[in-house]
Amino acid sequence: MRLRSGLMLSGIFIAGLAIGTVAQPLHHAMGQSTSEDSTYQQLSLFGDILTQVKENYVVDPPSDKLIYNAVNGMLAGLDPHSSYMNKQQYSDMQVQTTGQFGGLGLEVTQASGLLKVISPIDDTPGARAGIKPGDIIVEINGHSTDGLGLDDAVSKMRGPPGTQITLTLKRNGVSTPVHVTLTREIIKIQDVKDRLFSTPAGEIGYIRLDSFDENADPHIQAAVKTLEKQANGNIHGYILDMRDNPGGLLDQAVAVGDDFLNSGEIVSTHGRHSQDDAVWYAQQGDITNGAPIVILTNAGTASAAEIVTAALQQNRRALVLGTKTFGKGSVQTIMPIDNEGALRLTTALYFTPSGKSIQGFGVTPDITVSDTRTPEDAFAQLRETDLLNSFSNPTRQSATPLPPAPPLPAIASTIPDKPPATWPAFDPANPATDFQLQMGLKLIAAMSAPKTTTAAN
Repeated sequence: MRLRSGLMLSGIFIAGLAIGTVAQPLHHAMGQSTSEDSTYQQLSLFGDILTQVKENYVVDPPSDKLIYNAVNGMLAGLDPHSSYMNKQQYSDMQVQTTGQFGGLGLEVTQASGLLKVISPIDDTPGARAGIKPGDIIVEINGHSTDGLGLDDAVSKMRGPPGTQITLTLKRNGVSTPVHVTLTREIIKIQDVKDRLFSTPAGEIGYIRLDSFDENADPHIQAAVKTLEKQANGNIHGYILDMRDNPGGLLDQAVAVGDDFLNSGEIVSTHGRHSQDDAVWYAQQGDITNGAPIVILTNAGTASAAEIVTAALQQNRRALVLGTKTFGKGSVQTIMPIDNEGALRLTTALYFTPSGKSIQGFGVTPDITVSDTRTPEDAFAQLRETDLLNSFSNPTRQSATPLPPAPPLPAIASTIPDKPPATWPAFDPANPATDFQLQMGLKLIAAMSAPKTTTAAN
């Protein structure tokens, strides 16, 4: 596989593999610290402790395990998304960005020592087993996950296709443990799904983007072409569904944002070193010819998905409907270490066109619509601020004001913020039961269709 230099945004993991990958050489010289003597003293302390453990622990622990745990402990103390990957983990992550990998198809993260399911991926063992967003994985094959690091937990869920694994889950509203047995398989992520909806206002193109792997941009472009062909070029508007999209590659976020814009800033990054500072702008060429766009979001919309959402919202290109997003505003660089693995290190923060960071805040929808009548569950609605050692928001102000926000369509005031009591139970196979989607269709049907082939930003 050919490795590309670049950056990754996602800090969530998929059933044994990290979402998104990039190979990035270590490009900063290691400067001399003014507290060099203190650093050496602390390293001497570490060496003394390592020696005591090796000589006196009840069993002789492997040195590589001690160093691995120490390194990951150091990185975990920095932020939730920095970590060290051994050679196998690094190899697995590289494979994953192709959109095909081995595993269970579960997007997972860790908070307060709990291994939590963000979302099962469509058409994977996790989804077919009925695992739900917000489920807490308390045991893997009968062994407790208490105190287990995220990388180690993910590694235990990996395995050859065809082998079985049993997970024990704690589920909100269920008093007894939930046991599920899954068969591992090669996961082929269909990162983009599309379909056409007929409304009184005309044909509405629906595009669901599951993640930002290396195929996201070409697959988005292909989906638009397919929908245009099905509608004989008569598309009234588009729904871009990024609910439970955990993010991925930065370059794909920029490319997808550029697909729907003719001009304007998409995102900027700022880090400790000048090499980490960059700004990306849209180029002429909106692939939808300015058709109205509604973006669907929820608490699982994270990282790269938040970049695209904020770019289209703040450039006045799309309206956002749903609930507040996850709030991950940091960028990780992958740095290969000798031939032993790789360091995933937070090297920059990204900023939306407004000049503000969404770190910890997320993107607030233009129209808030929940998918359930019940209050948000604390586990199911886990966000960046709930993660241990998450960054505080470093917002700075932009020198360039945003275009004024257009008034919402009048119909927006009639859209309820949650389903009525008579709304049917959600069935993934039946779009009519998806309340947020139905409200999105209602909204976009009332939005003006383009009068020219040039989008206004």
